[in-house]
Amino acid sequence: MKDTVIPSGKVHIEIIRANGSIENMEEPNAINQAIRNKLAATLAAATTGVSCIANPIFDNNNFTTPTNGQSGIYVVATNGTKYEMASTRTSSGAKTFTITGVLRSEASYTIASAVLGNVYSTSSGAFTTITSTKSFSGNISLVDGDQLTVTWVITIADS
Repeated sequence: MKDTVIPSGKVHIEIIRANGSIENMEEPNAINQAIRNKLAATLAAATTGVSCIANPIFDNNNFTTPTNGQSGIYVVATNGTKYEMASTRTSSGAKTFTITGVLRSEASYTIASAVLGNVYSTSSGAFTTITSTKSFSGNISLVDGDQLTVTWVITIADS
């Protein structure tokens, strides 16, 4: 018998528009090789752990640049600017992890992608370990009063 461990995921996007309407999308996402490597290294180590999101966690929901040394979800605008999302681990199970990020718009923005990871570095402009990335199938346009919620579900499936 051959067993395998396969990390997979999906991203749910909810946009609550300023006028009260709600838009929902759900798409599969890419699990980054860095988190696969970290998972393998953790299984081989005696004392280290692996996490989809590590403390401290991003806590700004107002289009600020990602905070150095923190983890969570950030989005990337079409002009390349990154914005952290107020991020929380909303549920966790033996094989499933759910991480949610919230961003409230006070101006117009166009979002192209999102990244989930651990320990953002302002010097490199990236996470030390990227868990997952998602390029949206269509850019997300936000205006003053809109709220964007990104929910990432990571599942470790066997076989």
